[in-house]
Amino acid sequence: MFNNFKLFQRRRQDEEETRRVVLEEFQGVKKLLRKQGIMIEEVHREQQALAQKEPESVEAMIELCDAIFYLHRAFRNPGLMSSQHAQVLSMVLRKLERFAASAGLDLIMEEGAPFDPRVHEAVINRSPGSESLEILEMVQPGYVRDGKVLRPAKVIIGESGDSTFIPSGRDQS
Repeated sequence: MFNNFKLFQRRRQDEEETRRVVLEEFQGVKKLLRKQGIMIEEVHREQQALAQKEPESVEAMIELCDAIFYLHRAFRNPGLMSSQHAQVLSMVLRKLERFAASAGLDLIMEEGAPFDPRVHEAVINRSPGSESLEILEMVQPGYVRDGKVLRPAKVIIGESGDSTFIPSGRDQS
């Protein structure tokens, strides 16, 4: 009987030890969950702060894209720069397009593309009666982000074979 009592007492001590270990582990899990909650709140606050700063960075990207577009456009006139320099400037413009795309900003500036009133704003129509209009000249690039047009591209439109069209900044001869 004494042995049974010792066995009973040892089982009871083992159960108490198990309860104590489980309780410590539970307290550790509670602390971990509390820390994770705090970290999630911090990440959420950081995301909100970034979301508020994001329009500023998009505006800066648009300003840079505009500046390089206008630089490229200014030197389109033959004789203002060598063909090698023109190629380099075109390459910079393409790299800028890829960089903007990596930031989620799509540039609208393709000449020769069909006119799309959702993303283009016609400033001049060289072929008013035509039904198949295309972009003859890009006046100002447009921008799309997440499927939303931030600014439509300002363009000169007409038929591709329109003989009355003389691109600005190019020789007429």
